[in-house]
Amino acid sequence: MKKLTVLLVIIFSTNFLLAQEPNTTHAVRITVTNFENIKGKLQVCLTDKKEDFLKQCEYATAVAVTNNTISLEIANVKTGVYSISLFHDENNNGVLDTKGFFGIPSEPYGFSNNPSTTFGPPSFEKCTLLVDRDKKISIEL
Repeated sequence: MKKLTVLLVIIFSTNFLLAQEPNTTHAVRITVTNFENIKGKLQVCLTDKKEDFLKQCEYATAVAVTNNTISLEIANVKTGVYSISLFHDENNNGVLDTKGFFGIPSEPYGFSNNPSTTFGPPSFEKCTLLVDRDKKISIEL
């Protein structure tokens, strides 16, 4: 009877371990180009919800700007659809500075997929990328 109990425990444990999901986090490697100067920080935001786009971040990071091209990695990103927004915080105050009546950004910015920003910020959908494995993307300021 004791052997049967041990055997059943082994079988159920094996089934439980095999039923677990595989690793569902990934690394997103971002290369940002066209910095006009090498002061301040690059503020980066990954958002997975349309209503949070340009407001809140699921994943956020800031890195010092030390070159005209910056590469960074955001690790442990869950599988999903994301949009990336970023800006060069030249004066290091933590916000995207704007000017004028219409609030036009006075600091360089960019988005995943490098959409046109001629007539205002792009939609969440224009910036989306599927993160289902490790990703490498490039964004121009």
